[in-house]
Amino acid sequence: AAQHLLIATHLHRLVYPHTLMKPKVNVPRRALVLGGLMVATSVAAKLAMPQPQITADSQLPDLERLIPATFSDWQIDRSIVPLAVSPELAQMLGTLYDRTLSRTYVNLKGERIMLSIAYGANQSRALQLHKPEVCYSAQGFRLSGVEKGQWQVTGITIPTMHLVGALGTRIEPVTYWMRIGDDIARGWFEQNRVRLKYGVRGTIPDGVLFRISSISSSPKAAYELQRQFVDQLVTVMTPEARNMFIGAVAQGRAG
Repeated sequence: AAQHLLIATHLHRLVYPHTLMKPKVNVPRRALVLGGLMVATSVAAKLAMPQPQITADSQLPDLERLIPATFSDWQIDRSIVPLAVSPELAQMLGTLYDRTLSRTYVNLKGERIMLSIAYGANQSRALQLHKPEVCYSAQGFRLSGVEKGQWQVTGITIPTMHLVGALGTRIEPVTYWMRIGDDIARGWFEQNRVRLKYGVRGTIPDGVLFRISSISSSPKAAYELQRQFVDQLVTVMTPEARNMFIGAVAQGRAG
């Protein structure tokens, strides 16, 4: 009888393996709680990670459209070829920026202004805008007169950064600002302060570097010509263009 019972048991296991009893495993309650906390922390960290505001190519700006080819008594000088950059710098710029625009404008007096715009959709630490101080130095320019300023243009106060680059006999006074999210930043400290401001909100803003320069041995006169150029340009900008290049905060709206 015992032998028949043993055979019957083996047959039952072969035919109905899902009915076998599995050994009971006792998991300590503390381990379950710790495991749950680890999973919850991982999910929370992912949710808290700042997310980019610009996620599709369709959201990238058309800089050619936003900046007019002619305005006031300025027009693009087609005879001027932009200064070439080194292959290393060109590769770096291609990594950092999603859209760029470089133009030289000339007015009826023959005065010229060089305009350079660089747009980056992701202003995280790794991809944040590079300041002209870095780019000019990388091209061999000696820098001097680096200082902050403010321009009044069309009823808007724009915080600005000024510097003078020298390469051989070429003297180039430069003015720039960075629009990051809704804010304008100048220099390393302001740039990172604004970036952290958006990081706390859980977002990674986009940004644009707006730079103008001219060839002149008189920085004071050059900066005034540049201010007039920007004033006349902003006057004809659409609201979309003003938001793109100046931001909401400088226009008196909360950011």
